[in-house]
Amino acid sequence: MRRVLAFLLVVAALSCAGSRRFEPEILAAAVPESPQLARLAMDFYGRIANRRFNSIATFRDPALQEFFRTPAAFADYYAELADKLSEAHFEANRPTRIDLEQLVFEEPAKARFTVRYHGENGRPLRWWGTKLLREEVWVRERDRWWIVPGKL
Repeated sequence: MRRVLAFLLVVAALSCAGSRRFEPEILAAAVPESPQLARLAMDFYGRIANRRFNSIATFRDPALQEFFRTPAAFADYYAELADKLSEAHFEANRPTRIDLEQLVFEEPAKARFTVRYHGENGRPLRWWGTKLLREEVWVRERDRWWIVPGKL
């Protein structure tokens, strides 16, 4: 519980400072039992921000695929996220900002991130943005953290 609270305090402090960029070193310090997970999460979510999810270039990006055990797992994750972004009316299926809101360790080798995606609204005459809240599961196998896609 203390680790989750420390993580939330770091996120809140960075948010109040006006910065939506999380520093991997600060996040790693807030998650002392797995600094590797903190760095991987920062890298992954940093790579998908401002990327179009209805683009073959994003789908074929090998840097994104390395966070998944198999190509099929990546395809499942990608298809589900692209669908959810479309349903939430993200303009060009592109999240412009991603906030890591919460991290909970369900087991020592299983973590659940609560992630909020922000973006421009793709519907006509909607000048306000849109959001999508998701829970994403990461598991550790053989000292390596992987993203586990949800069920389609």
